[in-house]
Amino acid sequence: MTPGPNSITTEFSQIWESFIPFPYLQVFHRGAYYAVDVIPDEVAVISLNTMYFYDSNKAVGGCTFRDADDPGNLQLDWLEVQLKHYRNRGLQVWITGHVPPSPGNFFPDCYVRYVELSLRFQDTILGHLFGHMNADHFSFLEAIDLEFAEDEDGCKRKTMQQHNLYDTLLHEFSALPTKAKDVDLGDYAVVNTSPPVVPNPYLPSFRVFSYNISAPAIKTEGKKRRHGHRRGNSPNKAAVCRTKVNKQTWKCYLNETWYTDPESPSRSNKQWTPLGYAQYYLPNLKDANKTHEPRFKLEYLTFPPQLLHPPAVRADGRHDFRYPIPLRHLPRSLRNASTTESKYAPYGMADLTIGSWMKLAQELGDANSKKLRKRFRKYMYMGGEEG
Repeated sequence: MTPGPNSITTEFSQIWESFIPFPYLQVFHRGAYYAVDVIPDEVAVISLNTMYFYDSNKAVGGCTFRDADDPGNLQLDWLEVQLKHYRNRGLQVWITGHVPPSPGNFFPDCYVRYVELSLRFQDTILGHLFGHMNADHFSFLEAIDLEFAEDEDGCKRKTMQQHNLYDTLLHEFSALPTKAKDVDLGDYAVVNTSPPVVPNPYLPSFRVFSYNISAPAIKTEGKKRRHGHRRGNSPNKAAVCRTKVNKQTWKCYLNETWYTDPESPSRSNKQWTPLGYAQYYLPNLKDANKTHEPRFKLEYLTFPPQLLHPPAVRADGRHDFRYPIPLRHLPRSLRNASTTESKYAPYGMADLTIGSWMKLAQELGDANSKKLRKRFRKYMYMGGEEG
């Protein structure tokens, strides 16, 4: 995709005009990205055009430090402005796009800038939602991605052999710290990549999220810190940044203050914290028509069965329980409040905070978690194999 404005951005500007807020129409015409308040003064969504970050797009420069007018850099500059704006307003933000951020998908400089913004504004970003891979999984953006690897300053390092996505994820999860005292959750962001939504050759699917809407919102300034404490452990960073090949790279210049707060909705169960989701698929879409609605089935959900029903007794005596998933959308086995284990509930996550995803990743990284790994692989490919 070439830099805009172009025929693609022009056409989609017309198609999506009713969805794009007027102040962003000119921005969309230039780059096909925009932002919108989905819950006024509470929650916003930023929709990115990841084609300008995608390393298979040879029509762009890849966010190089020296090219300020590269469309990827212009979009990331815009993203930084939006995140500052929403943070100042006290809103929470979802970021969404097509190609998920990873070292294997994004140009290196685009990836570094995206990781830095994601961690700098961790107290504002609820999560990152992407697609493209046709495989249901999650991954992490990490502070270590902003450090120089040994091979970047001329030293050799061992490289992981080529693996499929499943093996690569398990390799990454197994390398995570296993003790709570060794994990700084401020150094991580979670990327959720959804399975296909289109049929042929895939089974179309969709997921429904539940949120905390009852807890009072907490407006906080958050703790400010610099991420240099991670990179500062590298004794050769200053020397690396003086070399001709590295002194004009983003890693040497991303030194802005980070905003991280253990009490933010991405880290703690507060208002707008995502509590979980239910993943559905449409097994017989070809049988649907104007008189027969498509049928959908539950594939799995992230909740433990116990959280699908109100507790038998509440200490405060209140009875304001809200079902996270309507009972009519659950299989019969999960409509029973006495169910404590289910094949539909393999993960048992209390919520979708960064800490909960970290716990699941640590469990998957344990080679002894064979049953959990088997379930994870099954749901990655909806019972099939990696394409």
